[in-house]
Amino acid sequence: MVRNHHENQGTPMLAAVARESMVRMAQTEKRSRSNRERTRSKTGWAGSCGVIGARSYTAVSVSIATLPSRAERLRLLDLLRQPAPAAALALLGQVLVRHLRGRELCARIVEAEAYLPMGDPGAHVFRGRTPRVDPLFGPAGSIYVYFVYGMHHCLNLTVDKEGVPGCALIRAAELLDEHGRPGDDPSVCRGPARLCRTLGLSVRDSGANLFTPGARLTLREGDPPPRIGRSPRIGLNVGTTLVLRFFDAESAAVSGPRGSQGARWR
Repeated sequence: MVRNHHENQGTPMLAAVARESMVRMAQTEKRSRSNRERTRSKTGWAGSCGVIGARSYTAVSVSIATLPSRAERLRLLDLLRQPAPAAALALLGQVLVRHLRGRELCARIVEAEAYLPMGDPGAHVFRGRTPRVDPLFGPAGSIYVYFVYGMHHCLNLTVDKEGVPGCALIRAAELLDEHGRPGDDPSVCRGPARLCRTLGLSVRDSGANLFTPGARLTLREGDPPPRIGRSPRIGLNVGTTLVLRFFDAESAAVSGPRGSQGARWR
């Protein structure tokens, strides 16, 4: 996200948030797998993009709703209401559904970065609340899209409790075909700029919510990655010791380095 030039080293609050997040991430990895396996055994995930089964990708004749069911929405909100690192990790494998000009584009998230609500010099909220970052203070599932370098849009999803401006930057996704399989070209949603360009997202979408009736962008449950990589965030010159980037280690759509590092919190 933003490249600030001043880093508040060793912030006690940052360390406390990080320690809590590490515990929540471990819980998330265990719970998300069991919850989604139980859900798929009953219903499956399906639609114009197909169905995503447990590594099988079997198509079924169930139409996708504009929004997930109430039960699915509550499960997704449960994941998003976690601290930013745990939420970013939980987003891996979930499916963005974009309603665009009468069709649906489905993209399975394979890379995300967490930005902390306080003490994080890489976060857009580091210097306080402004009209631009106001969506980050909204409820979980709020959309924050920003414009950078005069040419690129980047998609962020608000996480944590309302009023706590944590977020996850969606760095990459696999665009799915009509059978729910990754498409032939893994580069179309590789990187936040390409993802937004492919899904037709811009700052006009900022402030919307994934679960609002009629939402042009929503979220559905998908498969967790079989292997998860972790590393520091990409493209920052501050907050570089924080391991807050999470990615599907087996996906060809991942945008950055695939070397995985253990979590180091300061």
